[in-house]
Amino acid sequence: MGSSASKPETKVFTPATPVDFSASFLAQLENSPESDYSRAQYTEKYIQEKVAAELTKLEKEAITNFQNTTNGALLKSDAKPQLSVDSLNTKIDALTRRLQDNAKLGKIELGEDLKAAREEVIKCLKDNHGKSLNCWDEVESFKKLVRQL
Repeated sequence: MGSSASKPETKVFTPATPVDFSASFLAQLENSPESDYSRAQYTEKYIQEKVAAELTKLEKEAITNFQNTTNGALLKSDAKPQLSVDSLNTKIDALTRRLQDNAKLGKIELGEDLKAAREEVIKCLKDNHGKSLNCWDEVESFKKLVRQL
């Protein structure tokens, strides 16, 4: 019943035009160590080498561009070619003050009503686990207080 499909069949195709290859050419093809797999491996290796070379070149370019940019920025920021301890200390102090001001802006004092609204939202979400829509009113009141900041 299904035995004919499992047996390998040999099919021979005859070309319409005669094809004659020399015996030396056929022997060379039969004795060639290269296969489709090995050619694919050689191709993959070649591509990887080209990509690695290009990446190395791009990395060197990026490093030189970075060094040129940083060196140029350091030299342009100083109007005077000489650096002194006093000028550097004043720059450091100015940067320190600016960082402290930015840190103060990052800290927002929450009012008691905002903290209470936040706690109500958290409590409601814990009580209604999986039913967050039941906490709509608490969330809306919390949003309203946050917008007032």
